Amino acid sequence: METVADEIDDWLGEKGIRFERSVAKPGRSGRVWTVDYQTYLPQRTSLIFLLATGSRAAARRVTEHVVAGLYDLSHLKARPPQPCFVSLFDDTEDVWQAEDFRLVEALSSVARWSRPDELEAILRAAREG
Repeated sequence: METVADEIDDWLGEKGIRFERSVAKPGRSGRVWTVDYQTYLPQRTSLIFLLATGSRAAARRVTEHVVAGLYDLSHLKARPPQPCFVSLFDDTEDVWQAEDFRLVEALSSVARWSRPDELEAILRAAREG
């Protein structure tokens, strides 16, 4: 059975977006975080956190884990190549609540897997600044 991560791998390949999966990044706390994807395009590098669960009960824990990772890794934005942080929700399962999206949107761009064109626009956007 193909997982959503496998679907994302295939989609990135089809779009010609170079990527690495399960990339270890040290946080300012000293903890090492595993980022689901790091993508490389001429205009920007992105770190993608995949939020995926089939359980409404687990959804908030997944969200809070990603928020902690985004916050702990925010020091990476202070030096080149300043990565874009993306929280990618697997919204094919109806487990997410509005506050899950609000929790991550202050720290990252939010994308929904049901709308891959929006994810592509975020990844291909020119670096701000």
